[in-house]
Formats: sequence, structure tokens, C-alpha cells
Amino acid sequence: MIQNLRKKLREISFLHNAYMRAKRIFISELLGMTSGTEQAYIANYGENLYAGHGEVVDLGSWLGSTTIPLTAGLLKNPKFRDSGRKVFAYDLFIWFDWMRPSVAGTDLAERYREGDNFVDEFKRRIAPLADSIEVREGDLKSIGWSGEPIEFLLVDAMKGWDLAAAIARDFYPSLIPENSLVFHQDFAHHFTPWIHLVQWKLQDHFEYVEEVPRSQSVIFKCIKIISTKDVNLDWGFEMFSDTDVDAAFEYSMGLVSTEKLPNVASAKVMWYIHQKKFDDASRIFHKMIKNGIPVVDDLFLVSEMLSSPTKTNE
Repeated sequence: MIQNLRKKLREISFLHNAYMRAKRIFISELLGMTSGTEQAYIANYGENLYAGHGEVVDLGSWLGSTTIPLTAGLLKNPKFRDSGRKVFAYDLFIWFDWMRPSVAGTDLAERYREGDNFVDEFKRRIAPLADSIEVREGDLKSIGWSGEPIEFLLVDAMKGWDLAAAIARDFYPSLIPENSLVFHQDFAHHFTPWIHLVQWKLQDHFEYVEEVPRSQSVIFKCIKIISTKDVNLDWGFEMFSDTDVDAAFEYSMGLVSTEKLPNVASAKVMWYIHQKKFDDASRIFHKMIKNGIPVVDDLFLVSEMLSSPTKTNE
């Protein structure tokens, strides 16, 4: 019932706008696709945990809800503030219609259309911190990375196999064993199953650290050097067997709390939906239910996709 009420709320624009305005005021959340708990986590990391061993990279900055708290926290930390380093903020800064619900109830709600560039809005929002941020506008697959050691890698850009492959290939080899953290913002999101296959494939190089409550984020620490050979692979659906997929999601589901379990389970279902293998997706979905995983959050969303596979296929 709660899931249906949320769906109806999203469909009635003025109610959704009012809800989003009230939510941001009540929890003092920056405008963006991140939660207040995520924003607080990365601000605390910057202020108290960053050790000055390497660079700080934010992949998928959007409107700055990660870049702003991360940079503000770092500027309270002398190991960053006095180092001359900057936060590297990557994004296409191109508007897509699926972004509209995240700006509901704001002056951005009707400002942009599909294909518009919004980098000026990002720069306006980061203006007080701009001297400590290097904006890298464009496709990160083309921009790449310099090879400098990375101490903190915030990943909110693994939106497809091409991006997952580029991030693993270009950024992971610069992680510092026993120092670097990778903040996976979409780990508990239904749309991004490739994250689980990448992390499982490289599990010997990472150690699970913790998850951020009331969010989709999970943090890993790099514990072993990642060579070019480790990541210069033919990443894609075809690379993994069903046995691999089972093992990868068993690994991921064993890491997270019950709060995130339905979302990680939904990503396994989505692995097959992305490939239009709806019978396999339905089989996995019903197995999840049989195993006692509640049909809430993202698992509810994929259940709706399975109920209308023709629409999903469009």
C-alpha cells in the first residue's frame, strides 16, 4: 500500500512538488539525487578521515550535492586545505528528462529540456568553493584520468557497461592499497547490476567497509594494487555466466543490511530485464520472494516492470 501511495504521489505533480519542498526543508538536504545521510557521510570523510595520500575524485557531480559537502568537509581538514589539491568533479552536465523528478518543487523544475547544458548552474552552486574544485565537463570515457594516486573515489556514474568499464579501467588502477575508499552511490539501486559484477570480479582487491544508512551507498576500501591487466577486460553481459551472476549477487547481498537487501535483489532481477530475458527475470524475482525478501523499494519497481514487459521493452 505504501508503495502505491508513493507512486500516486509522484504522478500528481503539485503534491509531489510540495512534498519535495517540505522534505528538503525538514532534513536540510541539498538539491540532488543523494540523501542527507550521504551528504553528511562525505562531509565527515573530508573533514576527519581524508589523510592526504592522494586525489579526491567525484564522478557524477550533477548539481553538486556530493561535490559541495565533500569539498566543504575537506576544507576543514588541513591535510587537504594546505595541500593545494582540488576536488575533481566530473559530469556531462547535459540534461535528461529522467532528472526532472529530482528538481520537483524548485525553480529548476521547468528550466531545462532534454539535451540542455547545465554546467553554469553547477558552477553557480559551487561558487563559494570554486577555487578548490576542478570542473571536468564531458564524457569521462573520453576525459579519463591522469594516473595520479586517488585516495577517495566517489562513483555516481556507473550508469551503463561502457561507463563501468571506463571507471574500472581508468580510475581503479590509481587507487592506493590500504588507503583508498570507493564510495559506490548506486550500489543499492535496481538499475545498475553491473556494479555488483565488477566488484565481485575484483573482490580480492577490495574490502567492504560500511553502508550509509537511508541511502543506496556502500563503501569499499582498496586493499590490493589493481593493475591494468586486472581491469582491461571485455566488460559486458556476455562476460558473465548465470553461475557468475548468482555468485556475484550472493556476495553483494551478504554485505548489506536488511534495509538495502530488496534493492540489491532488484538489481539481480534487472540484470535479466536489461537483456530482455523476462522469463529469467521473473524466475529470479519469485525466488527472491520465496526467500523472504519483501517486495518494497526498488524490488517493487522491478515487479511493476515485470507486470508490463512490453512497456519495459520499448
